[in-house]
Amino acid sequence: MRIFALSLALLAGLAACSGKPPPQQARNSLPPRHASLPPVPQRTAVVANPGEAVWHLRAGLNVAALSCKGRGRAPVTAYYSRFLGRHKALLSQAYAAEQRRHGKGLDRHQTQLYNRFANQRSPAQFCASSANVAKRAAAMDSPALAANARRLLDEIA
Repeated sequence: MRIFALSLALLAGLAACSGKPPPQQARNSLPPRHASLPPVPQRTAVVANPGEAVWHLRAGLNVAALSCKGRGRAPVTAYYSRFLGRHKALLSQAYAAEQRRHGKGLDRHQTQLYNRFANQRSPAQFCASSANVAKRAAAMDSPALAANARRLLDEIA
């Protein structure tokens, strides 16, 4: 009986070293960074309300502000900073709504959202369109931004 238990333990150990993740792990893991990207309209199709669109727009512009630097990439940081300052109250409301909507899953949702923006087919185009959108969004008042967030989100390519 003891040899049988030892054999089972050994087999279980060998199976764990097989290199294949258990099915549960594979289902719960995030998609790889190099996964194919959905077209831009699919990115915004899941946006249910203006507050969510505002928050997703902020996420896209945040990624752009961090990554759009260097030769051939339109800078976004200055416009993004103005956007954050001008729409502080609206962004706080949008974040609170996202917290209510996603609960404990908010971190996972945010990671997927940021990855979607970070994995661009054309970084130069993403930077140019993001700079244009950030400049216009920073010039709007908050009610206008809330009303136009979905359209602006669609423009970030």
